[in-house]
Amino acid sequence: MPRVGRALIPVLIVALSVAGFMILRATGPEAPAPEGEERAWPVRGFVAEPGTHEPSVMLYGRSASAHDATLRAAVQGDVARVSAREGQRVAKGDVLIRIDPAEARLALRQARAEVDELEGALESEQLRARFDREALVRERELREIARRNLERTRNLRERDMASESDVDEAQERLQQAELTIQNREQAIADAPMRLAGAEARLNRARAAAEQAELDLERTEIRAPFDARVTAVRTSPGERARVGDELVRLFDVDDLEIRAGLPVSLEPRLEALLAEGRTLEASARNGGREITSELVRIEGETRPGASASHGVFAIREGGRSLGLNRFLELNLRLPEEDDSLAVPFEALYGRDTMFRVIDGRLQSLNVERLGEYRSEAGDTLALVRNPDLSAGDVLIATRLPNAVDGLRVEVEDREDLPTAAEAVREGDPDLQPQDAGDE
Repeated sequence: MPRVGRALIPVLIVALSVAGFMILRATGPEAPAPEGEERAWPVRGFVAEPGTHEPSVMLYGRSASAHDATLRAAVQGDVARVSAREGQRVAKGDVLIRIDPAEARLALRQARAEVDELEGALESEQLRARFDREALVRERELREIARRNLERTRNLRERDMASESDVDEAQERLQQAELTIQNREQAIADAPMRLAGAEARLNRARAAAEQAELDLERTEIRAPFDARVTAVRTSPGERARVGDELVRLFDVDDLEIRAGLPVSLEPRLEALLAEGRTLEASARNGGREITSELVRIEGETRPGASASHGVFAIREGGRSLGLNRFLELNLRLPEEDDSLAVPFEALYGRDTMFRVIDGRLQSLNVERLGEYRSEAGDTLALVRNPDLSAGDVLIATRLPNAVDGLRVEVEDREDLPTAAEAVREGDPDLQPQDAGDE
């Protein structure tokens, strides 16, 4: 027993200590709970100023030409001279490549000789037809003589003044005259077909001669329009075959720019074009201003693209532009009433903004109309919302937790900037502050 009692003493001490702690905790004073305070986020604000603005849209495209030609050899022969050079500007009708014309001249002489031969054959057929008609008249007269001779011979035979052989001979001469007339009439009947055949052969020969003349002209490859050469595919001494690519060039007076269009903007542009509105766009190339105009929208979306391309005809400043040059195109749209130019920082997503009412955020869905360039050269987003009024306070700060009802503190509320002025101000640190720290 004494040994067991000594073992229980530590257990009793621990139990008494725990019981004392619990009694002290239950009877001790309670600490007051901390009072909750709503935080306010500092934001930059600006004053809404709806009005009439001319929107613009920045597009990205490449230069192209409606007349991008590849000149190929139309005849075969040895290349005698190459005058074209890559990048060279040429005028309409300039000789770019000359093929040795010896073979083409030989073919032309042969074709002309055949024409001369067939012209003679046609004249011969015409003379033959005329002779047959004239001979038929004489042969009919001879037949009439033979008929009268047969009648006289028969009368003489009846009076025993001629023999049977004389009658037979007279009858044979009449039949010979009849047969000659039949052959002549057959020749006259066939004359139109013989003449038509001779004329057809002559026309084919003349067409072959014209083709030979054309082939001789085609030994000189000429520029079809005022152009700029982009590639030369041959050299002197090479053998050119029909269809071989020789020169590539494009029309410098028919340049255009093909730029991708935003999907949301395409229906509006289609409607403006249908109304006959002029939609001008500008770009810069090496410090030079390029003026263009949207003339049509491609009817097919290219593989890999999300929208169609707009085709802009270059009006001024494009003669120094090469093919496939990347360009930033500023498309100007008609003026929009009741529109609002805002900093891009004021947009959440594509079409959401926040207005400050009684220190709290209120979201607004806006219609994107494009971009707007201020007089100071700042680029702003152009939007519209019928619920916005002049003097409304909008925020131009990207808050990661922006929701309806969030409490905010607008900096310098007594002297809020305009949208253009807000663009030049930097974002404040996005740290919350106490509502009472004013």
